[in-house]
Amino acid sequence: MTAFDASKNTRAANFTDVDGRPVTVRPIYDAGLGRNVVELVVHGATVRLSNGTVPKFVDMVTMAAFLGEIENVATGNRTPTGK
Repeated sequence: MTAFDASKNTRAANFTDVDGRPVTVRPIYDAGLGRNVVELVVHGATVRLSNGTVPKFVDMVTMAAFLGEIENVATGNRTPTGK
């Protein structure tokens, strides 16, 4: 997030979750924290996350996703992207 200026209007990435609900992710500047953060909007609920305020957040999300996919493979639930 240091490669751009999040205080400007940055483009959001839009996704659909497994239940078909919209998910939006974008970097923004949080004046209260004085730092760039990630804004995550899921089904109308907004959270702002920062590695500075939630230590090892990225590691926790990556590990949870990784372990979830290992269990999916072990139980025969193939990923829809790897058809």
